[in-house]
Amino acid sequence: MLRRLFSALTVTAAAVLAPVAATTTSAAADEYGPSEFPCVITFESLSVTVGEPFGFTVSCPDLAGVTITVQIAFAGDADAAGEPASAVEVAGADAEELTLDDDGEVSDTATVSAAGDYTVQVLDADGEPLSEVYTITATAGADGAGGGGGLAATGSTSLPYLAAAGALLLLGVGTLVTIRVRSRRG
Repeated sequence: MLRRLFSALTVTAAAVLAPVAATTTSAAADEYGPSEFPCVITFESLSVTVGEPFGFTVSCPDLAGVTITVQIAFAGDADAAGEPASAVEVAGADAEELTLDDDGEVSDTATVSAAGDYTVQVLDADGEPLSEVYTITATAGADGAGGGGGLAATGSTSLPYLAAAGALLLLGVGTLVTIRVRSRRG
């Protein structure tokens, strides 16, 4: 029953959000034409490490000197559940205004604090897209940063719980044996 509920919620959400996505895409396509956005983002790598800055360059040759916004948004399930809204840190925010130089380019760095997929896009002052949406993937670092981890990763182990469960099991078995022995005697 729970599966049916989740399926129904997923279908309903898709039906509600589909017209919004189609409207947004067509508005951008009307202004710049399909796949003709004036800006391109290049990354050092599309796979980044959580907690380590990664570089990117925005190139908008026809918009020299214009202020743009680079928006980085969480795009899926992160290993560190509950962090999506705060997982992106671009100068303390999830979006940063940058001014293009005389050649229409600007370079900067960003950092993400949770593993998962993120979308990156350039927007104008009105929030209209100036680039296609790029996806980068953040993975946990060698020290496990941002991996979310389980109990073992936070320093706790399940050993005390297993020992307590074993002790309760032995106590229960001992009680049953004692009751059975007493019932046979009496």
